[in-house]
Amino acid sequence: MVNEIVVKVIKKFRDWIVPKEIRSFGVSEVITQRIPIKSLPDSTEISLSFIDFSFTSITPKERQISGKIFSKCLFSHEEIENFTFQDCTFLDCSFNGVVLLGTEFHDCEFRECFFYKAKFKDTYVDPSTFHFSKKWHWIRANVNSGLFQSLYNNSKTMHQEEFAMRADRRFQFYRRYQYLYGERPAIYSFLKALLFDYLLGYGYGIKNSLVVTVASIFGFAWILNDKIVSENGTFFEALYFTVVSLTTVGYGEITPRHEALPLAITIVLLLLSIAWCAVVTAIIVKRIVK
Repeated sequence: MVNEIVVKVIKKFRDWIVPKEIRSFGVSEVITQRIPIKSLPDSTEISLSFIDFSFTSITPKERQISGKIFSKCLFSHEEIENFTFQDCTFLDCSFNGVVLLGTEFHDCEFRECFFYKAKFKDTYVDPSTFHFSKKWHWIRANVNSGLFQSLYNNSKTMHQEEFAMRADRRFQFYRRYQYLYGERPAIYSFLKALLFDYLLGYGYGIKNSLVVTVASIFGFAWILNDKIVSENGTFFEALYFTVVSLTTVGYGEITPRHEALPLAITIVLLLLSIAWCAVVTAIIVKRIVK
């Protein structure tokens, strides 16, 4: 019953944020012209055009595209192979079903572009150059999760670990919102992903895990402050006991009182410490070991 109410509330909120009448995909305006990639106009901005890559004979110079602004252009269902884009901007363009092979994007930006089922292979592109507004969280989360998953696979294949990490973060971000987009939003999956993303920094957050570790140590020390057997019974001794327990060292000179509650808290602390050490180790290995 509660879950049904939450689902209805989320749907109402989603419809309020992004009304159905504006949930359009890709370029909505009418394309006015077809421009071959080998004969782009001299003007900096190219708008409302279909960019045609269907040429077998293109010189190396024609494969170098520099300083162009593509606004609301179509690149859909094209195979873009061995091109180099330098200092280009793509605004609200559509790349539906595009295949990028051996292409490079240097100092380029993609803003509000639509990449439905786009494929990247041996392509140099920084995932952080893709920019989207908040409405994409709600209506195109599935499209963007597919985009960044493809970028992640491409970066891993090319051994670009930094790019792979950026793509993986964005993939997990949009996958989280994808849980809320369907007809029956997966509330619990969304909440689990939310905790994972913020507490562990999408599985890459060394700083996040450090903050959680320090907060947990002080939290357990505060709880166990008057529940340990020690010489002075100070907070510092409780803090020392928590650190020793969390790191699974366990010297034994300070112990919890032999009562149900202190022993139960200590058991929880020890079990969590084992799991948390494994998680932190995995994060460190993921970030440092290439």
